[in-house]
Amino acid sequence: MEIRHLKLIREVADKKSLSKAKDALFLSQSALSHQLKEIETQLGTALFHRVNKKLILTGAGKMVLESAERVLSDLENTELAIKKYASGQTGSIRLATQCYTCYHWLPGLLKDFKKEFPNVEIEILHSNESGIEHQILDGSIDVAVIYESSHQPKLKYEELFQDEMFALVASDHPWATREYVEAKDFADQQLLIHSYPLESVTVYSQVLMPEGVQPKRVMQVQVTEAIIEMVKAGMGINVMAKWIVRPYLDDKDIVLVPVTKRGIHRTWHAITLKQENPPQYLKNFIEHLKCNIGGACCCLN
Repeated sequence: MEIRHLKLIREVADKKSLSKAKDALFLSQSALSHQLKEIETQLGTALFHRVNKKLILTGAGKMVLESAERVLSDLENTELAIKKYASGQTGSIRLATQCYTCYHWLPGLLKDFKKEFPNVEIEILHSNESGIEHQILDGSIDVAVIYESSHQPKLKYEELFQDEMFALVASDHPWATREYVEAKDFADQQLLIHSYPLESVTVYSQVLMPEGVQPKRVMQVQVTEAIIEMVKAGMGINVMAKWIVRPYLDDKDIVLVPVTKRGIHRTWHAITLKQENPPQYLKNFIEHLKCNIGGACCCLN
């Protein structure tokens, strides 16, 4: 049986007449009669009794009707859910970022976004920095905020903002009065980083590695506040964007110093899978990213 057959059985059972059911099904009475005969022939039994010009369900007809109501209800609910999803009324967004220390913009973004799409859930997922684009491609995440990319042809890249990274040192550190520092200056320093591998650390990949320089020591410290305190205590130096460290700059015990005469600059993008018709809420979420993370970070540079 086909969906059209199930709709016919449901409508005829309700109207108890082919002539009354034809209008709801947008078919002629002869077409309905032909379809009904087709179903009964296929099943090998009558589905309706003809009683006083009314069509009354047989036992077999009742069985088909029960199945029809169940199947058609499921299809109608699915269709409604898909329409809500496509229109952006409901859904979910799995978000990851290449720099997990920069989620301070998230509360403001969620507050604004939820006003538009209260039924869209945002899930923050851990990302493998070296494979974040592949997580988009394999469907593990929906949106990623990154500053390094391999420009995959199946991904869409939308620029959010640009930033510059600075060396963060104690105010009494020898670098504190420098106009800028170079790769060779890191050779006798303890470099504090948020995460390994070292090749994923911007200052290492863009400045130190090309010059063949290795820091005296590298220490992983995952919490930004802990890094700040260690820098203040003279236990190492860190390199991070000004907008990340901005809340701590009122403290006169720390100083930002440019790295190289040209500086270290990054361009951040929001990446998603290329789709012909992405959900409206996903498109709006990217716009909220531009306003919240892009706008805020540009102002803090």
